[in-house]
Amino acid sequence: PAMAAPLASLPLLKFEAPQDRPVISEEGLNAIRQLPGPICPVAFVGDGRSGKSYLASKLCGGDVFPTDDSDVAVTEGIDVAVLQSHPGHLVIFDCEGGNNALSKSHSIVTVVGALLATALVFVTDGKASEAAVEALARMLQERSLVKCDGTGSLQAQMLLFVVNQNRLRYNDNALEAILASEQDTEGRELRGLISDAYPQDRRQFFTLPCDGRGDFDARWERLHGAIREAAQPLKMGKLWMTGAQVAEMVSHIEQLLRKHGNVSLPSLHRHVILDTWLKPTVGQVLSSRMDKLLDNFSEEELATQKVGSVSGKCTECGTTGNGWLDPDIDDFFCEDCWRKFSPKVLKCGFCNCFHPWPCGRVEQVTKMWHCMDCLMQLGIDIA
Repeated sequence: PAMAAPLASLPLLKFEAPQDRPVISEEGLNAIRQLPGPICPVAFVGDGRSGKSYLASKLCGGDVFPTDDSDVAVTEGIDVAVLQSHPGHLVIFDCEGGNNALSKSHSIVTVVGALLATALVFVTDGKASEAAVEALARMLQERSLVKCDGTGSLQAQMLLFVVNQNRLRYNDNALEAILASEQDTEGRELRGLISDAYPQDRRQFFTLPCDGRGDFDARWERLHGAIREAAQPLKMGKLWMTGAQVAEMVSHIEQLLRKHGNVSLPSLHRHVILDTWLKPTVGQVLSSRMDKLLDNFSEEELATQKVGSVSGKCTECGTTGNGWLDPDIDDFFCEDCWRKFSPKVLKCGFCNCFHPWPCGRVEQVTKMWHCMDCLMQLGIDIA
């Protein structure tokens, strides 16, 4: 499909001396924030001075990201460019390169790319060397800054391994051969990191000759098509995220890394969903949603669902306060005591209200239980 002329690249994340503190640039953040969604993010990462900015510019259709032929890295931190696509907008992150002795590399760049991109383009120069394989594996190790704690998951991501200005002859299965090659213990561990992070159906291998070569255009078109196909809309549950939500994620990631040195995915998801999406809307529709929900219950179902908040003296601890009654239990219990033993009333992870357990589900991203009212606002996957 035809694309609109791309914007110039803008700074998104830079570093302030002397502490080398990561700072989000409002220029790039505002460009993302204004997008209505869906957002299709691509991150160019890999070796320093390998042509990442050149390839990112070529994806945009022009000279968008700064490039030159010096030994010093052109990109520090992350620059971003936005162009219209189908669906929504393609958001291209040109990330600072690693493996360059003349420049610093910052882990936060990798973490931001790992969290936001649905297509990760890893670029190395000349050949798929052991150093390049190690650099990719070390980059994945740095993703340990992202703490899942068994309750969150990274966005599904496609790896496109690109040998730019290729000097050797490779076949289409070169990456599989590299990952399967005989190595020492460390080499096997590094390859295991790559294989575990990107299953075979989510990793591809490409080579590009120098751009003066006759087969460059054909090979670029193949890579270009693969990037566009891999750059799927960023989602939270089943719903496409808007630019405002992605911008909120970027800001929150920077804050978490600056304060704690890691990112908790469950808290990140909760922050974006609850504070920037759910709270402003759930109050407006909750009552009408509940009416429709109750209208759909049969008399028999209603008899087992009438669990509500009442005041009384707790049978267990003797305190007076708000608590819960169940149709099958005549005794009154306060909230704290009820939660110790009752499987019938659970606390929603979003709205923090208690509900009968049949009126909710466990959500797949955070593995937390949420009431149906909150889940209906989000339309997200449930276990």
